[in-house]
Amino acid sequence: MREFWKKLKSIKLAIALIVILATGSLLATLIPQGKASEEYFKLYPKLVAELVVQTGLNRFFSSILFLVPALLFFINLGACALDRLVRELRKKNKRRHGPDVLHVGLLLLIVGGIVSFSGRQEGMVRLAAGESVALPNGEILHLIKFSDERYEDGRPKDWTSLVNLEKDGTLLKENVEIRVNKPLRIGAITIYQNSYSAALAVAVSVPDGSVTTLARGESFEAEGVRIFFMTTEKKPGVETGEAQAVLRVQGGGLDGAVRVDSQGILVGRYAVATTQVLSTGLQAVSDPGYPFVLVSLILIGLGTALTFAQKLNDTLKEEKA
Repeated sequence: MREFWKKLKSIKLAIALIVILATGSLLATLIPQGKASEEYFKLYPKLVAELVVQTGLNRFFSSILFLVPALLFFINLGACALDRLVRELRKKNKRRHGPDVLHVGLLLLIVGGIVSFSGRQEGMVRLAAGESVALPNGEILHLIKFSDERYEDGRPKDWTSLVNLEKDGTLLKENVEIRVNKPLRIGAITIYQNSYSAALAVAVSVPDGSVTTLARGESFEAEGVRIFFMTTEKKPGVETGEAQAVLRVQGGGLDGAVRVDSQGILVGRYAVATTQVLSTGLQAVSDPGYPFVLVSLILIGLGTALTFAQKLNDTLKEEKA
């Protein structure tokens, strides 16, 4: 039994498990995860694809290749921590609990990683200015505006979504910015600025200046005129791929399918033209492992600081002696 316990908490076992986990994780970053089996046969030669699928490298973090070494490493680290803690508690003086706190932090970090992997949920939504989305906990996220900043050469510089958050008619947060490196945290949900897109829309304007914007599949009706936005298509003979809208128009002197671009047409007294509508891509992430990871990082920091402080104190005492 002693021999088994000795091997269970050995440094050699810990190093071997770390190498296995690190190698597998590196391969998992190079191999796309979670795709259908046939996708790997399109990406790799048959032998490599078979190896990826049969070994579980296509779903590494839920495969035996990861779970077994991770469990063994958890047990190994726990055994080391327990063995060291018992030895320190038996000492009458000069106890050093910095490494013990560090070990507990590492164990909690592993637990947090497992909880995150098993319970993490993600969702994606696209919103144009003025649109809203309901969150799982009852809040309403309303997009005020979205800005897309670019460098002089056209490369993206920054995406910013300005939002309001309300619940049951009460404004909880106002004019909050969500940026690429500045997510919004709402309880257990974190909302990230993920992307943006520009969609072709149809603007219907009247002489008094009011404008109705139609997305694909929407229609406009007034004064005997009906305009239905059916689809989009590339303009023939245009190399740049400029798109135009295909409308079904009734009234205003027209009846049937009509194609319109940014130059626009008149349908009765209505000016109809295409326009670009920016929409923001927001990603909502619910991660139940976040509290575990946060506490573990605090413990790791405290354990490291305590260990350093104790060693520094010993060094100073030796120099004085």
